[in-house]
Amino acid sequence: MNLYFDLPKELRPFLKNPYGTLYPGNGSEVIDQIRPLLSDAAGHDVPVVSVGDVTTYNLISAGIFPKLCLVDRLTKRLPVPEHISPASHSNYCDIRVKNPAGTISDEMVLAVQEALLSDSNIRICVDGEEDLASIPVIAFSKPGTLVLYGQPDEGMVVVTVTDAKNAEMTRFFRQILDVKNAKTAVDDVPADILSVEVDAFLKKVF
Repeated sequence: MNLYFDLPKELRPFLKNPYGTLYPGNGSEVIDQIRPLLSDAAGHDVPVVSVGDVTTYNLISAGIFPKLCLVDRLTKRLPVPEHISPASHSNYCDIRVKNPAGTISDEMVLAVQEALLSDSNIRICVDGEEDLASIPVIAFSKPGTLVLYGQPDEGMVVVTVTDAKNAEMTRFFRQILDVKNAKTAVDDVPADILSVEVDAFLKKVF
């Protein structure tokens, strides 16, 4: 039984502001701004996760391959141009998940966890929308990871994951993953069965 968690109205204001630093501009001009962040003081590459088709396209076009990227073939809820469409790339193993708009699915959450633990570069191709994927990504990424996502018509947001960011996002995430926000693709699932399914899912996640 697949689970889908709606984002409750009272939590939506949390998402209005960028989680990290906004770098204004488009394409290459944003990439030039963030390049210094892509290596640490010792010159080692910093793990990068990208959320969104345009962000992922801009990074890969610049020769930067995120450890994990999430795409849904949409930008501002419209189909992305053909040249941005996420065709297969030899650097990535693809995982396909369903995640309806305005929700966080158990499928996507578990795929993010699996991908972050993998030694391979993973691209999660979302049937639906990946707009809320930054929440589990930031909650589960190791401190030091850079999480990048687009801010429509403004630029790119860069989140440097820290222990504090992990904790903040995990608290927020747990509020979403509540049985009162849960639903399934099947109508009229009894409340007690839904509660059992949600509890079992939370044990897998946390």
